[in-house]
Amino acid sequence: MEQKRDLIDTIVSDWENIGSTLNTDGTQVVGRIVRLSTLISRRVEENLAKYELTAGEFDVLAALLRADNHSLAPFELQDLMLVSSGGLSNRMKRLEKYGWISRAQAKEDGRGVAVKLTPKGKALIEEASISHLALENELIASMNKADAESLQHLLRGLLLELDKK
Repeated sequence: MEQKRDLIDTIVSDWENIGSTLNTDGTQVVGRIVRLSTLISRRVEENLAKYELTAGEFDVLAALLRADNHSLAPFELQDLMLVSSGGLSNRMKRLEKYGWISRAQAKEDGRGVAVKLTPKGKALIEEASISHLALENELIASMNKADAESLQHLLRGLLLELDKK
């Protein structure tokens, strides 16, 4: 029985059809990761739209939910999300506008700012997190447990290697 073809198979085949001698091994992996990222991002954004959140805003709220006392300094948030300070600032302005976070002077360091999840924000992110994690599980439901664990291991190794650079 012939295996189904995906978009990446088509792209690789197209390179071969033009007589290309280019090595497309990376495309077989990276192309699929990029395509999966696009498809997953679309589903995540659709799901989070039900909560009037973007993926970036969800990341801020989720990081605060997981933090001790639901509070972090902006630089800690920035490190957890790999976002520029400008991008984080824009997200925080919107989250603060809706009353989902508050910003106040840090108790330990009078010069610093602490970003804290408000009760309203905590209720929102707890509800959105349940839906988000359920979606992530749904997205891998076609995989058996062994394949999912193997893929986790392989992706972790690739990510650790690329994060070094």
